[in-house]
Amino acid sequence: MKIAEYKQTVKDMNFKKAIIAIKKCEYKDTIFFLILGTMLMALAVNGVLAPNYLINGGISGISLMLHFAFGWNLSMLTIVLNVPIFLIALKFLPKKFLGFSILGTMLLAGWIELTKDFRIPLNSELTIVVLGGLINGLGMGMIFRTGGSTGGTDIIAKIFNKLFSFSMGSVSFMINMIIMAAAAYFFSIDLAVVTAISMFVASQATNLIVDGLNSRRTGTIIVSPEYAEEICLAITHELHRGATMVDATGGYTHNKKVIIYTMINMREVAKLKQIVSSHDKHAFMTIVETAQVIGNGKGFLSQINNK
Repeated sequence: MKIAEYKQTVKDMNFKKAIIAIKKCEYKDTIFFLILGTMLMALAVNGVLAPNYLINGGISGISLMLHFAFGWNLSMLTIVLNVPIFLIALKFLPKKFLGFSILGTMLLAGWIELTKDFRIPLNSELTIVVLGGLINGLGMGMIFRTGGSTGGTDIIAKIFNKLFSFSMGSVSFMINMIIMAAAAYFFSIDLAVVTAISMFVASQATNLIVDGLNSRRTGTIIVSPEYAEEICLAITHELHRGATMVDATGGYTHNKKVIIYTMINMREVAKLKQIVSSHDKHAFMTIVETAQVIGNGKGFLSQINNK
């Protein structure tokens, strides 16, 4: 069953056939997390942000500002503001990614309309800011983890990345800075500050979902050749992690060395240090935080997303 057939089934409003189509569709995981993620984002907007006159980043933030200023419908704004972005993106981005982005945008608009009367009763300003960012970030994380999108700044960032090689994170950051500056100018500096805090909480929640609960660490160990095989075997058997050995030469001493490269989680750092020091007390080792790991391995993302 192709994704187009699923869309047509949903369009025909045949619920039973739609469920069957979802089960057969090869993109069912992406669709499921798009549905769940956009629902959480809509709950954050209608349940926390809008009732407390807070804004968000991206197109959602612009929609909220226009809603506060003119009382315009949030779900319609979500669609209308994305239309010109999608029209431009047709020339530059893969159709598959755009298809999921359009679906995500429509789902988000639909959930915003369905939950427009939903409210979470909160009194503390800190709770409002943190909870709004947390729910929104969890929703975004579910969408990003499967390679989905809800349009808006994600599309703009991808276009700039493709045309000018700008970092997507930098483009999104600049857009959000413009939105916060507009919020400070048209509303208040207080609104801009609490928006920044909420966006920070959302980004941390998104990273938690995308990268998982176990923060990854890259271990790079430089040892004498006679200890390299033993250390690799210990890493494999005691940590159940893979390791790669690379022959190297010391830049000052010109002695032969072996570089061992491995990927571990935060809880395994102490054990790795113990393994290395027990075999080679003169080994040189660095442990650095890793944003994301893709490939075959325990707890890693299974494949590279080319969308």
